Amino acid sequence: MLLSAKPSDFGLTPTAELPRVWAAMMEMRLGKADVSLVAVAEGSTSLYFSTGGGIIGGGEHDSVRAANHKWLVAIDRFFPAFVARDAPLEVVAGAVSFAVLMYDGLRVARDTEERLIQKKSPLWPVRYLGEEIITALRLTTEKPPG
Repeated sequence: MLLSAKPSDFGLTPTAELPRVWAAMMEMRLGKADVSLVAVAEGSTSLYFSTGGGIIGGGEHDSVRAANHKWLVAIDRFFPAFVARDAPLEVVAGAVSFAVLMYDGLRVARDTEERLIQKKSPLWPVRYLGEEIITALRLTTEKPPG
């Protein structure tokens, strides 16, 4: 649904901090499931699993909104690492794919999980900050011990 949306659908226009990017997705395969992290500049943040379920409404939590914003700002700064394309990259095992919705169109990138973890990829900060969002989402859904 996000891929067919326009920034105006979310009331978004370029800003000083986000002059190019208005939303992004990070996708990877975990076991038999494809996992998609989705962040929109107005705060919407969700994590979806192809096997069903996920975490939606994360943007209602300040920690998630802050991580979302930090990630999108980093992606905006790294925009030269993404190439223009008409459609997102297919999710493949052992790799992380990024789809960046920019005011002037879609850009994508992908690298192997190994290169990203070892910080050998120029995209490693983008993956790391995406993982921070996933952690923030997880922490909002965990029940306190006791």
